[in-house]
Amino acid sequence: MDSLRYIALTFGLLIAQVLGLEPAQGQELSGSAIEKRLEMIKNGQADEVKVELPSLLTKYQNHPGVLYLQGVLTSDGSEAVKIFQSVVDNFPKSEWADDALYKTYQYYYSVGLYKTAVQKYERLKQAYASSPHLVHGESPSVDPEADAVEKPSLTGGSDRGTFAVQVGAFSTAENASKQKRFFHNVGYPVETLNKVKRGKSYYLVWIGNFKSYDEARKFRNTMKGRYKIEPIVVER
Repeated sequence: MDSLRYIALTFGLLIAQVLGLEPAQGQELSGSAIEKRLEMIKNGQADEVKVELPSLLTKYQNHPGVLYLQGVLTSDGSEAVKIFQSVVDNFPKSEWADDALYKTYQYYYSVGLYKTAVQKYERLKQAYASSPHLVHGESPSVDPEADAVEKPSLTGGSDRGTFAVQVGAFSTAENASKQKRFFHNVGYPVETLNKVKRGKSYYLVWIGNFKSYDEARKFRNTMKGRYKIEPIVVER
């Protein structure tokens, strides 16, 4: 195992040097270096950053940006949220603290723990008022009476539309049910579907029936702004 770890660390260092991401000897890891890696992840180069991560964690054990990268690259949501919370708790003044706190909000919202999610968002407003993650200073709505968005239809037969807006995708039916219940209580026509992709079962939460993509996209943008989520337009 030690030899494998050495190989991984060495290979990670070589990748960093080739990409021009490794700081000079004795220098701290800059915020721009973390941003470059985040941009790589966004552009589909997560594997390259994953290879480098062990060496970064060894050299910069207490670097909030490196810990934030680790959280972003952690596929297990419950483990990732622990890492993000550690950044918030241990490095509250770092440039990554608000990003990490917003990630915890997104996680709790995605698994249906809405009260906890709202608490995280309120904390973000209080501690990081200038964070770009805040939208007009509004908190996510969890009160059905506070929602004034026009509701789409969800009908069968010949009136059934071609498109819907997916507001959640979960590995368990329980979490999908929580998400469905929330939007149902708000007043949206919502349904859950079970689909299998590459041998893995997913539970999807869809809202509405839209006859055109543009109509669905407009509704998606409204939902994104109001609930601070990342819905997508799907074709039935």
